[in-house]
Amino acid sequence: MFAQLIQDPAKINYVENPAKPPEIDAWGQLPKLASTFDHVDGLFYFTYIVCIFFFVVILGALLFSVVKYRRKTWDQPAASNVTHNTPLEVVWTIVPLIIVMIMFAWGFKGCMDMTVVPEAASRNTYKATAKQWNWTFTYPNHATPSFNEVWIEVNKPVQFLCESTDVLHAFFIPVMRVKRDIVPGRFQSVWFHPIEIGEFHLFCAEYCGDDHSRMYAKVHVVSAEEFATAPWDKWDDTTPALAAKSGESLYKNLCQTCHSVNGTPAVGPTWKGLFTKQGDTFVGRQREVIEGGAKKTITVDEAYITESVRKPDQKKVAESPYDKNNMTAFPDLDERRIKGLIEYMKSLAAAQ
Repeated sequence: MFAQLIQDPAKINYVENPAKPPEIDAWGQLPKLASTFDHVDGLFYFTYIVCIFFFVVILGALLFSVVKYRRKTWDQPAASNVTHNTPLEVVWTIVPLIIVMIMFAWGFKGCMDMTVVPEAASRNTYKATAKQWNWTFTYPNHATPSFNEVWIEVNKPVQFLCESTDVLHAFFIPVMRVKRDIVPGRFQSVWFHPIEIGEFHLFCAEYCGDDHSRMYAKVHVVSAEEFATAPWDKWDDTTPALAAKSGESLYKNLCQTCHSVNGTPAVGPTWKGLFTKQGDTFVGRQREVIEGGAKKTITVDEAYITESVRKPDQKKVAESPYDKNNMTAFPDLDERRIKGLIEYMKSLAAAQ
């Protein structure tokens, strides 16, 4: 799989839709902090320094002993017959215990800070739905969701109520210093207070299947004025060409993880050849599907594609291996966006 991604990097979602590279600190360890959770950095560097200090001390003592007390002749007697040193053993037990308890208390306080949601954040609650292999975000007081991109307001605490529709996932935004496992069958909450405008990375941090590494989203932190314009709800479909362009953008955000447009085999069937152009008319191809356990031949049309987006198991492609794979349903995808995807599919026929 990794060799395939290296050969065809355009298939990787974050290459097609890059956010700005993360800013690394002088130690080369963490991206620039963009939230109020600075205690995470303090604990990280405390642990880092403790590890370096004891590594140097222990390695230095070991090398010193190896050189100074090495056997110089075969009959050289032992340098010491002491088998143990109780005060020394007490010291190297108590000191690490104290350090570990400091780390525990520091980490526990940080964990409580992240999991106990303040009232200001609870009044600004988003829903993040994780599924193989994409994210759907539902906004407070707004009916239109966004996919693999989310917009939040700067200097305003925000809570994400996370759920999974299939397997274990994780909500991880390094620059905000937050990570929360998402367990199927239950809601997990995480909150943070963004303090810097910009585009940042959101990753799934739990292995969730073949395309786990491509389960990526962008976090847009914007001003209150820009947020008020609902930038996630911009959709230009005034002409078929503009609808196709909007559909292409949605494809790159939502669909390219599983569907290619050039005939390359993927998790789902390719979109290449779904429509052919005859004059000014687009004609859907014939396709064998399985409906109700029986095979049948259908003509690809707008109704079939709409049904496949919202109820993908209704008519599964009979061709192997697609008859064994499962597609995620997108019931929240509105008619305009589905129409844009269809126009994009038709534009592929025009380009052939």
